[in-house]
Amino acid sequence: MFSAAEVLALAATQNAWMQDSCQINSYASGVDADGGPTSVYTLYSEIACGVDTGKTEKGYSHDSSGTDYRSDATIRLPLGTSIKFSDHIIVTKRMGVACTQVEYHLTRVPAVGVSCITCSCQKVTT
Repeated sequence: MFSAAEVLALAATQNAWMQDSCQINSYASGVDADGGPTSVYTLYSEIACGVDTGKTEKGYSHDSSGTDYRSDATIRLPLGTSIKFSDHIIVTKRMGVACTQVEYHLTRVPAVGVSCITCSCQKVTT
């Protein structure tokens, strides 16, 4: 079992190794002028993250749909980051350098660990 001081040290080390940046695009449902459903996204400030695109996972969803999913990236976020399964993550910098922005949606519920939040993600295609 880790002490509180050890957990804080683990989180601080994890945060120091997050060399990328992203923005959370938070989802909420809305209603249009005709009363129909809409998707409303709120883009939040840039935060540190860690992006790993080195492996692709395949498997089955953890919801009731039973559909297949493919994970293109694993994105680590600092503890305390507010993220929901329905949100999107937009990667804005890689290794501290601005890059072509890539938008991801989550393929699993975010996993809160001892030192960070881990998100399995798939690229959003338009």
